[in-house]
Amino acid sequence: MKSHQTLYSEPPQRTEDLPLKEDKELEGLLWVEFLRGSDKALAEIYRIYSKKLFNYGRQFTKCDDLIYDTIQDVFIYLVDAREKLAVAKSVRFYLFSVFRRTLLKALEKDKNVVNPEKEALEGFLISVNDEYHPVNEFINERHKKLIMTAVNQLPARQREMLTLRFFEGMSYEQIAAMMDLANAKTVRTMMYRSFSRLNKVLAPLKKVIYTAFLLVLTGI
Repeated sequence: MKSHQTLYSEPPQRTEDLPLKEDKELEGLLWVEFLRGSDKALAEIYRIYSKKLFNYGRQFTKCDDLIYDTIQDVFIYLVDAREKLAVAKSVRFYLFSVFRRTLLKALEKDKNVVNPEKEALEGFLISVNDEYHPVNEFINERHKKLIMTAVNQLPARQREMLTLRFFEGMSYEQIAAMMDLANAKTVRTMMYRSFSRLNKVLAPLKKVIYTAFLLVLTGI
């Protein structure tokens, strides 16, 4: 077996090196192969998710070294615990959950934790960028900035929910579990408040802008 250092010595891949849309079925097969002992399958999972995990970690801290170390720790944990792990219903949810928990513990230890509830202007700043095709079709740069400003006025905890739900495809149940919330109903309620607030802020804009914003978030 390759050493941990050999498998995970390189920093996360650049965004352009990653597939635009991961195949959930393929990831499930990769996970099964990993459980059966394939380091090649684990390396492929790392390639798919390392950048996503890095970007997610960046919302909690700007210390890149700590984020890189945490990603390494997560994958080293997977190797060490391979024989005890079960088939994951969602590879994405499992990796994000382990990464979030590991990173927050590291931040607490270093006394540098960013509390999403207290830091209203820090963390989970959502960027509507050119990767999302409806943006180019429906809105111009000025309107894009207005939308991003409106979204980023939301509490950081609500922005994290929007990120996990619409950009990472998490279910309400998964978001509740990941963020230690009571249940999916709590997530739905908080997200309803988010959209209600956004509706008020964006109401003066043209209807097409708000429609485009919803298309971007829902991935239509």
